[in-house]
Amino acid sequence: MNKPRLLSANLRQLRPQPLAAFFPPTCWATGESIAPSDHGLCTEIQRQIRQQLLWPYCHGCGSTLGPFAARGSCRNCAHRKLGLDRIIRVGTLNGPLSRLIHSMKFARHWALAGILAPWMAEALHHAALGPVDQLVPVPLHWFRQWRRGFNQAFELGWELSGILDKPCDDLLRRKHATKAQTAMQSATARRDNVRGVFVLPRQVNVAGLHLWLVDDVCTTGATLHAAATAFRKLPTALQPASISAVVLAVADSTLIPDA
Repeated sequence: MNKPRLLSANLRQLRPQPLAAFFPPTCWATGESIAPSDHGLCTEIQRQIRQQLLWPYCHGCGSTLGPFAARGSCRNCAHRKLGLDRIIRVGTLNGPLSRLIHSMKFARHWALAGILAPWMAEALHHAALGPVDQLVPVPLHWFRQWRRGFNQAFELGWELSGILDKPCDDLLRRKHATKAQTAMQSATARRDNVRGVFVLPRQVNVAGLHLWLVDDVCTTGATLHAAATAFRKLPTALQPASISAVVLAVADSTLIPDA
């Protein structure tokens, strides 16, 4: 077991144990009282998330498509090259997903990974786009992870690994700190900010594997593209069979090129 995974596993032991016997569970999104069988979200929030999950979207860039869009008709793909074979999402970055992701990342409610990862598994199952051999969480720089206390992508990947019974390993490293992508004002700035930032810390053999990058949000796709590029640089004999991504949400409003 590598050090980041060991640290994450140890930190899990420090999480407070459920106190459902004294405090009835409530919905993470609305605060409404729910039953333990609701798995942390009330019926209405689950309905909203499932509605997004079932809405048609482009598996090339993650953009939402109209209900009558023809296959391959996504116009955003001409401007948004992710360097991925496919991207699978639960929904878009609005409504309950936005609130839940924000709470997980910035309010340090990392237990939400266990609530949200099953939706990612369902999105993969619904898309049925091929095998999953290896999950690879998109890493944070060590200093940012230390400040936040955890990496939300790793937490999601860990939970998803248990659901799918597939390995999840932190194969990538950020070789230096970058500015937060949210501080970048354009898609070009985001690409420049993370270009070449991901490296493979050791010679890994992922030859013939179907790799799936795991992250919480895809905005312009710059981070996922940079992560995929690190694997594309491997010698031909060590190249994976495919590199895809599964995320909780895609930010539809940022899919157009720079203004």
